[in-house]
Amino acid sequence: MAFLTALNQAFSEFPQTMENHPRVAYAGTRGSYGEEASLSYFKGDAELFPCKTFDDVFEALNQGKTDYGVLPIENSSTGSIATVYDLLSQYEYYIIGEEEVWVSHCLLAPQGATLETIKEVYSHPQGFSQSQEFLDEYPEWQCIPYYNTAIGAAYVAEKSEPHLAAIASKRAGEIYGLEILAENINFSQTNVTRFVIIAKKLNFFKNPSRVSIAFHLPHRPGALYEIIGVLAAFSLNLCKIESRPLLNRNWEYLFFVDFTGNISQNTLTNLLPIIQEKVDYFQFLGYYPQFDRTLI
Repeated sequence: MAFLTALNQAFSEFPQTMENHPRVAYAGTRGSYGEEASLSYFKGDAELFPCKTFDDVFEALNQGKTDYGVLPIENSSTGSIATVYDLLSQYEYYIIGEEEVWVSHCLLAPQGATLETIKEVYSHPQGFSQSQEFLDEYPEWQCIPYYNTAIGAAYVAEKSEPHLAAIASKRAGEIYGLEILAENINFSQTNVTRFVIIAKKLNFFKNPSRVSIAFHLPHRPGALYEIIGVLAAFSLNLCKIESRPLLNRNWEYLFFVDFTGNISQNTLTNLLPIIQEKVDYFQFLGYYPQFDRTLI
């Protein structure tokens, strides 16, 4: 049980202190929600490294170029971001914190463009999904998926053509000198994206309260029910469950579970081996503080 060794080592050093001015990779560029999450979580005290893709963030960590990565993992309107879950499984890195960002999309275009001149719109697929009701009003527009909302805005600014537009934040428009043709176009006005902070090493910082794990179940009746029953027996709150298909194993899945509650070292060292005995594969993802909006 190698994860228990890492777990006990992290507890022996608890609470740990984050280093000053860490190197942080995030997906996007200036003006992206990923940059906003990074600045907010690290209180502006970080050297930021923008990356084109989620994969690039993990690779920056893998190659030792950065200390932490910041990635969106779910949105309150459109749900989980599957690619990030897959990468967490692939790299087996840890979640050490989380941050939430209010998302307010704008339709941005070069100076002089109008809604009537637009033919192509660039954004991340999540930007399109979260703005679908607005986009339905303009079926003639071609929506072109791009690496990131802010990278799409930078591309449109660089091309400076009146038939191009981007869906991104108001701040991205200000940074890249784009006009706002439409504001607050996401269909939900309580649109929030949850970001996770990842690291190669398991670290526990002050006041951890949320645990993330992943596991693959034996293919038999009641297997998932047993895991949920174990969490209930420990009086823990199951607050998130996500499944991702296993490669080369049709109709079998890797489950990602988050739970909260009165969680101590003793709770984890007793609970996790019980779960591990009931599954075919187990991965400990992290024990970290929940985002607290009351502190904003």
